[in-house]
Amino acid sequence: MIALIGTMTINVSAQSPMTDRPGPGGPPEQTRGTDGTVWINTDIITIMANGEIPQFHFWYAVDDDGAHAKFMTSFVMITEYEDLNEDGAYQSGEQLFFAPLSAYEWTLTTGVVEDAGVTTEVWLKYTKSGIRSTMLPDAAPAALSGIGSYMRFEDTTIQIWGHIYLEDYEGEVRDDHGSHANFTVAGGSELKIDIEIGNFPFTSENSMVAIQTLQREEVATGISEQQRNQHRIQTREQLRNATIDSNTNWTTTGGNETRFQAMNETHTQRIDFVDYDAGITQGFFSWLDTAVITWPGGVTEAVPVNVSYVPTGTGLAVYLSYPYFDNGSILHDPSIGLYPEGAPYITSPVDLVLVAGIGAVSLVAILVVLVRRR
Repeated sequence: MIALIGTMTINVSAQSPMTDRPGPGGPPEQTRGTDGTVWINTDIITIMANGEIPQFHFWYAVDDDGAHAKFMTSFVMITEYEDLNEDGAYQSGEQLFFAPLSAYEWTLTTGVVEDAGVTTEVWLKYTKSGIRSTMLPDAAPAALSGIGSYMRFEDTTIQIWGHIYLEDYEGEVRDDHGSHANFTVAGGSELKIDIEIGNFPFTSENSMVAIQTLQREEVATGISEQQRNQHRIQTREQLRNATIDSNTNWTTTGGNETRFQAMNETHTQRIDFVDYDAGITQGFFSWLDTAVITWPGGVTEAVPVNVSYVPTGTGLAVYLSYPYFDNGSILHDPSIGLYPEGAPYITSPVDLVLVAGIGAVSLVAILVVLVRRR
């Protein structure tokens, strides 16, 4: 009887989604809601793009609405600053002017790329336009409070593309002098993002530009839900890897941003989200350490990208810093994504009920046998 029960339990488990691990599969799919929200789905990842501001939620496709692990990347602020400590990265107190990106209207467009009738790429694009008539109260908070000098950046152009591919994508950073970096975008699990900034009102040739992103984990999905913090944030740096709790707050009046120390022998830098209990790395935010300036007349020049970060209590503020490019434009490639091997095991409630039912019936049968023997 026990052997029979064991066999029945194994068969039930084998039929459950626990063994259906995500992997390479069908092409990415894209849908759009009535509120403008865009959804991208693959066998590995689900991405939800906000219809009003540059913001991405992402979680494992096997995880119902991100109940086990949901991550968010928001683009929240643009600032002009002077690098007073000459470390090539942004720190609070160095800003000259800033504006929250939620102060502007954003248009979200989408499209697909097909080859022989098969979707090989899904893309979306945020385009900054005019000043918003009313601010968004639920927008991710910028590290600097207030509306700043939003009129100053009214004519600055910003476009933020997102691309997800069916297969691994091999990319290259090139300028008029040749190749400077190679990188790979994982098919079906990574959203490659292109940030392009132009017509920026530089104060002087000594000033620089920083885009603040906010990286968050376990984002609450409902008004009544509390923010959960079950991932630690871990940087991958040359001299040390910092491990930060999601609810840590380093922000002070004078600023406490840390310059990211880039890893050698790779042009792709990375920050991971690691599950506290399982110790499994699941989500990431990454970027290339090289961007390309297009000067007036079309001349291109590869330039370094430096990064600083600070935990704000609601997530990790990551500042992507770019050098002077007056009258030109700059293009840079960060990414967000998931590690397929970190997907949670999801057990169907139906299977759990079935196994529990079998266990209950088996227990009754055993008790009947024992009573009869007595």
